Amino acid sequence: MKRGHRSCRLGLVVVAFGLWIPLAGAAALDWTAVEQEAVELLRDYLRIDTTNPPGNELAAARFWEAKFKAEGLSPRVFETAANRGGVWVRLRGGGRGGALMLLHHLDVVPANPSEWHYPPYAGEEHHGYIYGRGAVDAKGLGVVQALAVLLLRRSGVVPPRDVLFVATPDEEAGGRAGAGWFVEHVLPGLGQVDFVLNEGGHIRPTPSGKLAFEVAVAEKTPLWLRLTSHGKAGHGSVPPAESAVTKLIQALARLQSQPRAPRVTDEVQRYFAALAALQVGEQTAHFADLRTALAEQKFRETFLLEPRQAALVQDTIAITVLQAGSKTNVIPARAFAELDCRLLPGTDPLAFVQRLLEVIGDATIRVETLLQFPPSASPTNTPLYAAIERLAEGENARVVPSVLTGFTDSHYFRERGIPSYGFAPFVLSESDLQGMHGADERLSRTNLREGTRRLMELIRTLE
Repeated sequence: MKRGHRSCRLGLVVVAFGLWIPLAGAAALDWTAVEQEAVELLRDYLRIDTTNPPGNELAAARFWEAKFKAEGLSPRVFETAANRGGVWVRLRGGGRGGALMLLHHLDVVPANPSEWHYPPYAGEEHHGYIYGRGAVDAKGLGVVQALAVLLLRRSGVVPPRDVLFVATPDEEAGGRAGAGWFVEHVLPGLGQVDFVLNEGGHIRPTPSGKLAFEVAVAEKTPLWLRLTSHGKAGHGSVPPAESAVTKLIQALARLQSQPRAPRVTDEVQRYFAALAALQVGEQTAHFADLRTALAEQKFRETFLLEPRQAALVQDTIAITVLQAGSKTNVIPARAFAELDCRLLPGTDPLAFVQRLLEVIGDATIRVETLLQFPPSASPTNTPLYAAIERLAEGENARVVPSVLTGFTDSHYFRERGIPSYGFAPFVLSESDLQGMHGADERLSRTNLREGTRRLMELIRTLE
């Protein structure tokens, strides 16, 4: 993109993205003040307990409603169920094309305070980090998105496109009462939306010393299953040869013992090929052609030891819920387990379940589907992806089109034909990522400041 020429006439200035804005709006921001505002917003936001279940996200939606109203904007709160809802607001742009939607979710997963060093819902700051459930997933992202919108408005900058800030409930439970509801009831009335920028990717340090701007363009497909076994109830002192519990345990053991051969999809092949330039030593050649590299036993064994890497080349099954009796001396008549299965692109869910039934080998065990989404992906030849590439170039970094082992609300928009990308503008280490859905989730002051700066730049330069 060609840079514009600066000119001072009639109190106006031309900036790089080619729009006329008030001179006052071009003045440098006080980034120390921006950082402190972001910290205070995140601390307040983390103190609103939106653990899902039950969610209670409406309080968080009202929190953002009040913030935007105080700045002269017109936010709209929507309710999807009792005490559950979200909020959206529009910042008017220069009309270059359809809107850019900044999306994040209001709900968080549960946190056990006994496992944390700091209270998970207190929003405490320690050693330059803000601790709390949702700091990374995804309330910190929401703060940066909101602050970017507010700072652009305060400075009088008119972005090329309309910007929509959207916060939805229920993502952690699949999003049916959140983004799923939103695309059905709200999205049709919002006019043209060209892109969605959501959670998923982030900025990652690499062995080369350069940063990788990982932009999630695809996700594995979730398939949540419940296995239920029945048997005869009885007294624990007279155990039968077979019970609902023992049948379920045997079925799960057979599933866990099944070998899973790695399979490299086209999306994953491209992801690792892009990462290759940021590696050192033999890893560079191995990542450049992952399919060929995995044929080598030594590399394959080492590669699969890293859980995230293994998940990108295998259909996975995680046993996440086990439930049977409630008294030690009573043999229950029913036992069930819930499985979080994640399927690679190209895996047929029906065929996967059929294979699972064959491995279990017990027709009395019932298998039911709790959650399933179709595969989803976004192209890389769009103006938003190009804008992220320019942002990365400015930091001597490289954009990597990544594949998520998890899922986000992006698929709801992709299914409507709207390209959706996962990218949080934070530099996150492995220790930072371990807090997501774990203990001591945290986000640094530096990430709040630099994340806001990056997102503002991205919005201003999106063509």
